[in-house]
Amino acid sequence: MKRSFRRNLKAVSPVIATIIIVAIAIVMSIAVAYWMLGLGAAFTRYEKLEIISAYALKGEPVNSTEKIYNFTVRLKLRNGGSAPLTIDEVFFNGIPSVDVKVINEAGDEVVGCNVAALLGITLNPGDETGTLDIYYAGKSGMSLEVLIRTVAGKDYPKVVILP
Repeated sequence: MKRSFRRNLKAVSPVIATIIIVAIAIVMSIAVAYWMLGLGAAFTRYEKLEIISAYALKGEPVNSTEKIYNFTVRLKLRNGGSAPLTIDEVFFNGIPSVDVKVINEAGDEVVGCNVAALLGITLNPGDETGTLDIYYAGKSGMSLEVLIRTVAGKDYPKVVILP
């Protein structure tokens, strides 16, 4: 007697096979969706420096003949983005803070500003600074553009009128 292996095998019904394939497809699509959401979140982080307040207070004269005074520029900052940011440079009217110079009454060249309080500050998302003082020597009535550049290379300008 010759027997065939095919006669003894039982197959899965087409309905059960369809249900199994659909279940596997659903599980795979959920896994891919979670993976894509995690991957997308990694690329959607951004930094956003918000300058909450900026104003200047007039101080003592540096050079009375040219009417140059010491000013205290007060800034309050917040990181409104979703990634940490670090302040890299500060510019005054387009000039890097390290290059701002002023001549005092004695004729000596002095540093015209002090931004040590700002450089290197890292703000995490939602963090806010206290009041930061920048000392700047300039003339009353002039507009002073304070431009803050972060390590990521983004610029955040604010114009302050010196009283």
